[in-house]
Amino acid sequence: MSVEHNLISKTVLVVASLVTVVGLGTHASASDTATQISDVNQKISDTQKLVDDSQKKLSKLQDQQYSDSVEISSLTKNINARKSHLAEQARSAQQNDTGSLIEFLTDSKSFSDAIDRVATVATMVQANNQTLQDQKNDQAKVAADKKQVDESVAAQKKTSEKLRNDMADLAVQKIQLKVKKANEDATKKQAEEALAAAQKAAAAVKAAKSNTEANNALATATKAVSTASTDNNSNTTATSTNTNNTASNNSATVTQTAYTTTNSATTTSASNSSVDTSSVVAAAVSLTKLNIPYVWGGQSLSGMDCSGLTAYVYAKFGVSLPHNTVSQEGYVTYESVSQAQPGDLLFWGGKGSSYHVAIYIGNGQYVHAPTTGQVVRIGTISGYTPSFAGRLK
Repeated sequence: MSVEHNLISKTVLVVASLVTVVGLGTHASASDTATQISDVNQKISDTQKLVDDSQKKLSKLQDQQYSDSVEISSLTKNINARKSHLAEQARSAQQNDTGSLIEFLTDSKSFSDAIDRVATVATMVQANNQTLQDQKNDQAKVAADKKQVDESVAAQKKTSEKLRNDMADLAVQKIQLKVKKANEDATKKQAEEALAAAQKAAAAVKAAKSNTEANNALATATKAVSTASTDNNSNTTATSTNTNNTASNNSATVTQTAYTTTNSATTTSASNSSVDTSSVVAAAVSLTKLNIPYVWGGQSLSGMDCSGLTAYVYAKFGVSLPHNTVSQEGYVTYESVSQAQPGDLLFWGGKGSSYHVAIYIGNGQYVHAPTTGQVVRIGTISGYTPSFAGRLK
């Protein structure tokens, strides 16, 4: 076998090695990474749907929390009023004042009339006591329902938190895979260039007219294989290093991004220092004249919920609030209700777990979107007392 033929054979093996080790390996790696990115994108899409569903469930539960709280407050007032009425009856009977129960009984004109009057008084007292007991039973039922709702809210919040964490983890994975894909694409390009060089060298071997030219061509092809293989290994290491660094540098940002997406709000920094609170109050009061219905998730004149109302009003003055009561707590400094000033936000529920919010307009009044079936209106602190107030930072 001639030297030229032998060199050509060696070059063919070199080129085949290059294609196998670098070219095909790189294509397979890039393809695998692209598939992984597609899988992560699908998981992100699926998780986002779960996040949205969880947020809807949470908001509906918080709506029920508010309704139960209003009903309990109303029943408590009725019970106290009924107790006062019964106490007044008892005092009247003891004192025997004009118009008292005792006078009513002793003023009978006959024994039969006295019996009838006793029966009347007994029936009235029994009716009042029964009404009081019925109201207490109703209050107990609503309180029990609210307790169940409160527990459901707590469980749903844990679910939402887990889903937000899942979204953050998936976002980090996506960044890692994109960095890996970018490095693989660069490696692929280098491999293709090296393969072209090896193929050119192979052609040079075939066209060589002397052993020297053939040896030089073979050396070039071999170098192409070596360079491409080294670059491939180096880029694999760089991919791993860059991926880890990117994940570390971006994890906090990704977590915040996932949280922002979950709440469906742009959480730009809110500042109340330049906002004219009298204008805020005027804007809030004006909404009560438009017969705007309560609409869960709404934030427009066609319908709004409690946090949608506060966000809508403050947006008019350049302050962007998230559409969520708990998230809005993050934009205020806590104050007691007695220290509330016009323009402050009023919250119902615990700090960090509020379920209703309104805008304080002064004189013990606030504007809010109450609940399903009602319209934006003015409420009073004495009628339904908020848990705490918040002043925008």
